[in-house]
Amino acid sequence: MKLYKWKDIKKHLNQNLLLGNGASMAIDKRFSYRSLYQEVSKALSKELRGLFGHYDSTNFEFILRLLLETNQVNKILNIEDDKTERYYHELRGALMNTIRNIHPSYDEVKDHFDKITKFLCRFNKVMSLNYDLLVYWAMLTYNDENGQWFKDCFVDGKFEKDFRFLSNPQPPAKGATLVFYPHGSLFLATKPFGGEVKLSSTEKDYLLNSVLAKWEQEDYIPLFVSEGTSQEKLRSITRNSYLNTVYDLVLAEHTDSLVTYGWSFGDQDQHILTALARGKLKKIAISVYTEDDDWKSHLDSVKDKVKQTLRIYEPNIYPFDAKSEGCWIY
Repeated sequence: MKLYKWKDIKKHLNQNLLLGNGASMAIDKRFSYRSLYQEVSKALSKELRGLFGHYDSTNFEFILRLLLETNQVNKILNIEDDKTERYYHELRGALMNTIRNIHPSYDEVKDHFDKITKFLCRFNKVMSLNYDLLVYWAMLTYNDENGQWFKDCFVDGKFEKDFRFLSNPQPPAKGATLVFYPHGSLFLATKPFGGEVKLSSTEKDYLLNSVLAKWEQEDYIPLFVSEGTSQEKLRSITRNSYLNTVYDLVLAEHTDSLVTYGWSFGDQDQHILTALARGKLKKIAISVYTEDDDWKSHLDSVKDKVKQTLRIYEPNIYPFDAKSEGCWIY
């Protein structure tokens, strides 16, 4: 089975990059947990776990919004209610504490940012399926020194739906890479009654604490979809303007090539493959983590999905070593 080195294929693949959880795990093993919901649920009351079960959901954004809006309706109708607000704060607190324990600090990961941005800046678009702040921190650090090369398409804190003009270089930067989050991110939130907002901080190393503080102080609801089946994730995406725009206009845009890094092509992300298929890709590069014993059989399974869903066949499928020189943090 042919396995390429990144240096041997990179010149042919510079349009789109899709990052999965394996990219975050390469930087910090704390991201290797199987389920954020399972981590959070350890601190939840049986009533809250029952609420997730009733709606057959592991989506924090959905349950938080449900509790908050129910509480507001009850207040307006003068219905006595001391539970929904309490459960809302319980869930939000458990989520915040879990993320605080799992997520590395800026100082713990900053040494990787130079290699990350050298890898990312060769692409026209980067799409990260991860909710963490690693890519965001890296691009902020790069932009501080090189001008606005990386752009998340938020202008004055609001998402610019007509984002394509932002691909024009903005001096002193000599190029541009647009960065999107199809499943949301920690630094994105929704207001209690709709509308997404970008949470920021003047200090990069304080950003994580700033985000968590704003969740608590201003009732922002975190905008990221880290759990659930493909169908459940898609329902969450279609409910939000930012996520829906990224799904319809970014993932499905007609482009020639795609590189995937750290993405398992799991069934829970079938909606991502379906959207990519609308873009009629011609070639794809797939990172392979060869330290897994079953990497060959996993790669065969991924190739089958690529052929069936994306209609890309050999020799336009390029498996490459995830730890080869010049790729991600290597």
